[in-house]
Amino acid sequence: MTNEEVSAGAEGCDPNWIVEKLGIRERRIAALDEQTSDLAVKAAVQAIEMAGIEPADLDGVICSVGSGDVPVPATACFIQDKLGIAAHKGFAFDIKMACAGAVGGTMLARGLIESGIAEHILVVGTQIISRTTLDWSDRSIAPIFGDGAGAVIMSPAPEPEQGILQSKLRTDGSLTGIVGQTVGGTQEWYSKEALDEGRVKLEMDGRAVWDCAVRELPEIIREVVKAGGHALDDVDFVVAHQANKRLLSHVLELTGIPLSKTYTNIEHYGNTVAASAFVALDECVRQGKVKRGDLIVMVAIGAGMIWGAHLIRW
Repeated sequence: MTNEEVSAGAEGCDPNWIVEKLGIRERRIAALDEQTSDLAVKAAVQAIEMAGIEPADLDGVICSVGSGDVPVPATACFIQDKLGIAAHKGFAFDIKMACAGAVGGTMLARGLIESGIAEHILVVGTQIISRTTLDWSDRSIAPIFGDGAGAVIMSPAPEPEQGILQSKLRTDGSLTGIVGQTVGGTQEWYSKEALDEGRVKLEMDGRAVWDCAVRELPEIIREVVKAGGHALDDVDFVVAHQANKRLLSHVLELTGIPLSKTYTNIEHYGNTVAASAFVALDECVRQGKVKRGDLIVMVAIGAGMIWGAHLIRW
């Protein structure tokens, strides 16, 4: 879906402004007969093939999802079934971390593997926002998001100094009001009035989100690099959640990491929420931008507000 198509439904939204301010030229929209789990399974199959394992080797599925196939049960359960591994009795559950789900999900998987509970875990971020919480008439939100899924397989590192070396995760619960869907829970359940007023859709204070990101992301990147015993100059590449191209540039500038050490695909996909960092990682690996032995920072921030970073020896 092009910026021109978005602008046709969001009055006052200029296609050139979208490119200039967000760095987005187009985004992908799921077919009407595609479910959130369907996108996740497509990403999972590619990750499983790249890892050189079989679906039956998976001990569990962790899914970071916004709007799932249904409210209950977990979308991870549908993913497990569609991969044909439900009979293996591995675990499957969802986490709700919005755009920070790539970091949070892999951090959780790391802990389960290091504790000996699991050996191979599928971590997937998946989102169909186009026909759920996205308000296509809201010019401040409509251009930002796209549908998509990304996945990784988490397994024990082959060498002690390889894999995730350090992780940091933070939450500021006082910022729950700056981005989210506020209707549909005990605070306010769905009603005809809420539907008529459009309050069941995603709402966001873009300035407040920006302020949180530029305040917290440089700091947590510095923290995780220092905790790993490295300097910022040692970092070979940054794989980031694709929220806003200008925002990512500003965060790296404040951190002191050159833009040549990162990659963006928001131009083509928009913000695909928890999927975005996984999709960026996948493309970087397949294109040879991330190579064996590189020191990588993965960073993301999402509603909550929740933000986190990994230091990874690829």
